[in-house]
Amino acid sequence: MTDHWSGYRNLERVAYRAWPSEETVEYDGWILRSCGGYTKRANSVNPHFGSTLPVHTKISHCEAFYAERGLPPIFRLTPFSRPEELDSVLAATGYTTLDPTLVMASPLDRIPKADSAEVRFPAAAEWLSAFEHLRGLPAEQCAPHRRIVEAAEGERLFALVQAGDAVVACGLGILIEDIVGLFDLFTAESHRRRGHGRAVVHAILQAAKTADARRSFLQVHSKNETAHRLYARFGFETAYPYWYRIAPDSHRDRNPSGAAQ
Repeated sequence: MTDHWSGYRNLERVAYRAWPSEETVEYDGWILRSCGGYTKRANSVNPHFGSTLPVHTKISHCEAFYAERGLPPIFRLTPFSRPEELDSVLAATGYTTLDPTLVMASPLDRIPKADSAEVRFPAAAEWLSAFEHLRGLPAEQCAPHRRIVEAAEGERLFALVQAGDAVVACGLGILIEDIVGLFDLFTAESHRRRGHGRAVVHAILQAAKTADARRSFLQVHSKNETAHRLYARFGFETAYPYWYRIAPDSHRDRNPSGAAQ
């Protein structure tokens, strides 16, 4: 029988390569990722690729794994998580839900006309410094973020928009095979609704298309309707949702920058 979700599991694997963790361990079809606590995506259990052992045994193993690293146990769940009852089992043991998110995808034949804002593609060092300043990233989060970006596979497309001497918008594209993932999209609050974010998205997608990419994806909070409208202009549609389950008494801010989850 054909697995309806197999294509999306492959997209998950591309996303792991684009946003890598410092430590990745496979455990009976579950992927355990750890990277100093920067973003839940890089510090969570991803149970998408199979499961044969008893579910409570596996949950206990994951809890011990993250306890050893001083991190809360977090599960990143999708409609194709395995086993199918995992979400309800976690709920029954007190795990609560966080950050419902959408993975959106689009073919690159839907890119609209170029925006008027000027987008630059600087070197990595300049972009990283600009991103940290723009986001107000705490010092303890800068190093793990840089390690993730520097370890990303494929071609990295660093984009930013300046107003005078100040960077007001930025974004990052990671091109792997014929797929480009969009990350770290952000516009300064004082410069929103001026087309800067749209210009960054357009520039990254156009550069990726020029480099022979055919598809694109991104991840956005399910309630961020402003972002949904922006991405819809580029043909992005929801591929599948995901959400997190976090252990009881583990609700501490692992992502104070507000970066993508």
